[in-house]
Amino acid sequence: MKKMVIAAAAACAALSCAPRIRTDYYLINTEPAVAKSASRLPLTVVINHVRAPSRYQDQIAYRTSEFRVGFYEYSRWAEPPAEMVWRAIHGALSASGLFERAEPSDAAWNPDLILQCAIIAFDQVLEKGGEYADCRLAMELLTMDTRKVVWSKRTGALVKQEKRGAFVAAMDRAVARAVSDAVADMEGSAALREAAAGKGAAKP
Repeated sequence: MKKMVIAAAAACAALSCAPRIRTDYYLINTEPAVAKSASRLPLTVVINHVRAPSRYQDQIAYRTSEFRVGFYEYSRWAEPPAEMVWRAIHGALSASGLFERAEPSDAAWNPDLILQCAIIAFDQVLEKGGEYADCRLAMELLTMDTRKVVWSKRTGALVKQEKRGAFVAAMDRAVARAVSDAVADMEGSAALREAAAGKGAAKP
């Protein structure tokens, strides 16, 4: 019995002295730098919640092939990717000044357009040639009254990590590039300008 007690005490001491594994949490910059729009469209936009596959929660996902996905146990997102992408879109539209107003879907108001976005990819890609951040989004603008799609785009970026362990910085650049490209495409959209012209013609 005495030997068992001594062995148990030794095991407890070993556990208490073992190094604790730390979980690190990461965020991306959700205020990407975008060019100021040359002219403002007289349209208001509500930004719906970003949709994402269920695998994109707090664990950072990586892909080693087309069909294989893994997750890091001790490197996690501080917020779900859908929330960070939503804020990046909101920040980009606000900074661009392209629309009269761009606000969340829970705001009590009646906008002209609805912006919908779905995350297609938000992964680290591990290849023989290097490690990459892959961000791909599907976005569309619909009219509030008829739900007609007036603009849509699949946007994204594959950004190579500058060094090992720099995935989050690469994903930060990938998201910024994807969102900025989308805003620039909106600005050049003839359909959106027609919608803006139609709104002006409808005024008494």
